[in-house]
Order: sequence, then structure tokens, then C-alpha cells
Amino acid sequence: MKRSIFMIDLSGIMTAIVTPLNADRTLNREQLKNLIDFQIKNGVHSILALGGTGEYPALTMEVRKETVDCTVEYVNKRVPVIIGNLETGIGESIAFTQYCEKAGADAVLVMTPYYVHASQQGLIDFYTELDKNINIPFLVYNIPYRTCVNMSAATFEYLVDNTKHLVGIKECNNSPAQAIDMINRVGDRTNFLSGEEFLSIMLMALGAKGAVMASANLVPEAWVKMYDLVKEHKTQEALDLFGNYTELIAAMFAETNPGPLKHGMELIGVPCGPTAIPLTPVSEPAAARLEKAMKYLKLI
Repeated sequence: MKRSIFMIDLSGIMTAIVTPLNADRTLNREQLKNLIDFQIKNGVHSILALGGTGEYPALTMEVRKETVDCTVEYVNKRVPVIIGNLETGIGESIAFTQYCEKAGADAVLVMTPYYVHASQQGLIDFYTELDKNINIPFLVYNIPYRTCVNMSAATFEYLVDNTKHLVGIKECNNSPAQAIDMINRVGDRTNFLSGEEFLSIMLMALGAKGAVMASANLVPEAWVKMYDLVKEHKTQEALDLFGNYTELIAAMFAETNPGPLKHGMELIGVPCGPTAIPLTPVSEPAAARLEKAMKYLKLI
């Protein structure tokens, strides 16, 4: 029953922030600062930069590193800063994690290697090698519908028990059974975070420490309130609140994230610029659907 000596508390709502970009796809530092202030003002408990919502694969390494530096510096310890690491090679993954460590990030979210179809032993080897070469807390990012590999609950439990720096997981899996299995195995000694918007309330009610939510870019205050209600065991109130936002979530993910989301941010006065190629802007039909959902919630 090991607990990492590097453990940090990541309970609550973690916003997977978008990466504000200029027209030439360089970082818009002022928009990033504005977005960070908007999130912290509305009570989010931590910030994740450079996840999938942050367009990590579409950005140059120069932009990624500038985003790390700007985010860590501007947040200035107001809330924990977690940086996404979506590399598939162990060498690149170690190098970028070490960069985040030197920049002062609180933790790194390291995705399971994609394309290579790693076995469970391969995943163990990957994270064990990472663990040996870093001195910063990290979380596993398990998102099998993107990577074509699913980390099992047993593998995650093994890593919790046999690594020094592992402090949690962002579980983006449409299988509630696997998520519940992970919570039952190690939920009391690590940060199990729901990564699926529609499963967030259920998994928090069942023991998840919190949720990583892209939609919190738009409605951070709502999800902080939902988290508080769940922690107060006011489940029906939390469900009622969540139910008001289901169409917003569906509209936001009707096309590839973060195209619709960046459109929504523009509408609420927190502009975040264009998407980076090959990601595309929101289409007119999807924009209309999103705007309708936002009007229903009186966001615009």
C-alpha cells in the first residue's frame, strides 16, 4: 500500500486550458494571461496546460516551451500547474518532462505512447524509465480512443506501488467499470481524476478526487459549484446543475476539440485565437448549435 513521497493534492476541478494563439500560430501571451486570470477568479483548483485541448501535437516545441514558461510564471503558485506531455518516444518524453521540472511546474501529465500499440509490460517499462530520470510528480494520461492502447487498472496499480513520482491519472475512458476498478484499487492513495466530461459527476460521487474538464474554459464557476455539491453529498443538486450543461458539452465536442471551444471563448469575451493546423475552426452549423446552448445558459 505505497503512497508516493512526491504526492500532491489535486482534488477539485482542473481546467484543461486552450492555448491562445496568434494568426501565425505563435503564443499569444496576453490572451493566455487573461485566460489564467479568468480561471483562477472563478475558483478552479488547478490548471492543465498543453493537453489535447491545448493542441500539444499541433504546436512547435518552441511554442510548447514558451507556453510552459509563461503559464508557470504567470500563475505564480496561485494554483497548481500541470503540463501535458504527449510524446510517444521515451527520450522525448523524459526531455520534455525535465524541461517542465526546471521551469517550475507542479506536475506533468504524461500520455501513454501512441501508434506503437504498447503491451501492458511496455507501458510499465515506459513509465518506470520515465520515473528513473525525473524529479517531478507525474500523472498518467490514459486516453485509449486517441492512443490505441488502454492502461489496465492492474497496470496502474502496479505503477502506483512501484514508482516514486507517480501521483495520479487522468482517465479518459468510456468504461465506467474500469474507472471504478481503479478507484477501488488505489483511489485512497493517488489522484484519480475523471477525464470524461459526461462521466465526471458520477466518478466524483464514487470516489474520484476531481475532474479534468475542457468545458471549464467556458464555465469554470459551474463545475466548481458541482464539485462542491458532490463533496457536500448533495448529489441531486449536483445532478440538476450538471443536467443544465449537457447540451453545452455535446455542442462543444460536436467537432474536433478545441475548434468549437475557441469560438465559445471569443463569444464570452475571453478570446484565444485560432486553432493550429491540422485542427480547424468551428463550422457554421456547429457554431450555431454552440451559440444556442450558450444562449440557453445566458452565457451570451
